[in-house]
Order: sequence, then C-alpha cells, then structure tokens
Amino acid sequence: MGIDENEKIKAYANELPAELRRAIDALNSDIGLAVFFVLFKYGEMSFSQIMSELDIPSNYSSKLTYHIKKLQKGSLVKNEYIKKENVDSYSFYDITEFGEGIINNLMNAIQVPQSSNYLIQTLDENSTTSPMTRIMLNLDSNDSKFNVDCAAASDSVIKVLLNQSEATMMAN
Repeated sequence: MGIDENEKIKAYANELPAELRRAIDALNSDIGLAVFFVLFKYGEMSFSQIMSELDIPSNYSSKLTYHIKKLQKGSLVKNEYIKKENVDSYSFYDITEFGEGIINNLMNAIQVPQSSNYLIQTLDENSTTSPMTRIMLNLDSNDSKFNVDCAAASDSVIKVLLNQSEATMMAN
C-alpha cells in the first residue's frame, strides 16, 4: 500500500468539505491565484481583458481557460453572459460571493486588529538577532480600564489574559 492509498490520511483529508478542497485546488497555482486576484481587484472582466492584464500571450489561452474552469469548479469565479453597450464581449468573469468570503477571511486571518486602543511598535530595529516589539493595549470594559504595556523579543509568544479583576501576562 502506497502513501496515497493510506486510509487514515484519506479520512483526515476528507474532513475538509469538498467545496473547500476544490477552492484550495483552484488556488494551488500562480495562474489561478493571479486570475483570482485580478478579478478581486478589478471586478468583472472578459477573457481578453484578463489575458491582457496578466500579459498572457494568445497561444497560451487554453492554459488560462483551464485555470478559469478550475476557479469556477471551486465556486470562486462565475461566468455571466451580458450584452453591454459599446463592448464587443458578451462573456464576463467575476468573483463569487463565496470567493469574496474566502479571500476576506484569509486576509483578515493575517491582519493585526485595527483599533485606536491597540498599538504595536517595533523597538531596536537595528538589531539583526531579535528585534523587540512593544504592545500597548487600552480597553474600557464595564467601567473598568485595563492598561497593558509589555515588550518582548519578536520570536516570543505573549498571551495577555484580561478579566475584570486582573490582567495576567504569560511569555514563552
């Protein structure tokens, strides 16, 4: 039995819903990612507009078609047929609501929360080994004010646990 036939691996891999597996598969190439981000950035585009934006030569149109079809199969991109004034194309591609949700959730997963009460400041920027990061947090919660000010090496993990009666900081 080869590793690809391992039943435990298949069972764990199949815990991810098929819809998400198809979406991940469609984004598993630079061309698929590029098409997805072009549509995310500019919105509705024709096939020739996508080719032009990505500088894809016409002799590679079948490769673009393949990747667009994978994006459609992954429910990330839709194709609509519309007649627009002063436009020769009838077929337009756009990101789906599911695709927007996927990209927004992925981008939000890596962003630092934006709040006037939250500040991250890198200290000792000239250090080549381990620059320090200062995290300052001010929260008002039920008329209780929490002020947390801590500094740690950038490779440290800091967890700040807050409740109304105390603030606890743990550093690894």
